[in-house]
Amino acid sequence: MRKFSGQFLLVILCPLCILVLAADISAQEEITVTSTGLGVIIAGDVGKARDEALNDALRKAVEQAVGTIISARSVVENAVLIQDNIYSKTSGYIKSYNLVREGKSVNIPNTYEVAITATVSKASIKDDLAALGILIERKGFPRMMVLIEEKNIEQHQWVREAHNLNTAEQKVQEIFRNKGFEFVDQKTAFRNLQRDQEMAINRGDTEAAVALGNRSGAEVIITGNAIAKKSSASVELGGMISVQANVNMRAIRTDNADIIASASASAPQVHIDDVTGGVMAIQKATEKVAEQLSEQIISTWSEDLASGMRVNIIVHNIQSFGDLNDFKFVLKDYVRGTKSVDMRSFSSGVAEFDLETTSTANDIAESLTGKEIEKFRVEVLGVTQNKLELRIHRK
Repeated sequence: MRKFSGQFLLVILCPLCILVLAADISAQEEITVTSTGLGVIIAGDVGKARDEALNDALRKAVEQAVGTIISARSVVENAVLIQDNIYSKTSGYIKSYNLVREGKSVNIPNTYEVAITATVSKASIKDDLAALGILIERKGFPRMMVLIEEKNIEQHQWVREAHNLNTAEQKVQEIFRNKGFEFVDQKTAFRNLQRDQEMAINRGDTEAAVALGNRSGAEVIITGNAIAKKSSASVELGGMISVQANVNMRAIRTDNADIIASASASAPQVHIDDVTGGVMAIQKATEKVAEQLSEQIISTWSEDLASGMRVNIIVHNIQSFGDLNDFKFVLKDYVRGTKSVDMRSFSSGVAEFDLETTSTANDIAESLTGKEIEKFRVEVLGVTQNKLELRIHRK
């Protein structure tokens, strides 16, 4: 009886745990801010002025939320686009708000003032900024690549006919392209890809994935597998077949091998034909995974642009330890948004630095080559999304 009670308690608590976890994840995609709005009282119409003040406060709450997602520089550079597409639909981002105070302004004549605390959906703003291309543009238009192994029902070999995309890959590309992501030409990438290399990548070999991404020109590669299995066929299903699909994927930055997103999902499907049911089940599960991956990638990129990212810089032709120290100060003084500069290694005239900065690798390259630097002339040897290779020459 004691054992049964324990199991019963677990059954009750597990759904509760899931609800708590879901609430916690949802809360992470929201922000609570305080803002004040103003409305001009015209011809004694206080009601209209109050409405204007409240709308102004809500707009300013959304502005604050946008400021936590992308840098002030991005806001300024895309002011008109953000004004027309984000600030113009403020109510769509406000989850709730409470009035803190309201009334005629003490300091500004003929003005009504409203102060609120508002809960704003960062997730919705991120999606719309991504759809506008602002996040992707600021990240340098990273190119994607997807390589998913697929096994449907009773196939004994993993599916890939010539270089045609399979069901899962097609669904991933469809969802990501709708959000503004760009993909490399995968036929070219697969042309010289050996079967054992392909399998290694999808088994989780990060180094192999990075090598393929670099060779094909992709900054992010999505790898994983999709499997559909026959579940059952019964009288209750009217002779139809139940199929279950399981899909696992992860996204890897190819220049530094960081895993920036991972997700998995399953989906059932009932169909008279088991293979067709398997395809449909894989599509449903893949759609769930692709949405999760895109949200995580967008969240990572927005965090990079708002609060800083790690950019790896390799510097050649350092003649002395004095050169090393001097160039470290160049990185601090000439690169906008730099929070810290950490030297990782120095050997045989080559140094490696990690910068914590809100600038992209391309921004850094432009800063170092477009400005008159006192002690050095800087030559750019290569640029990727999160990595920069330079050669310096002492003046």
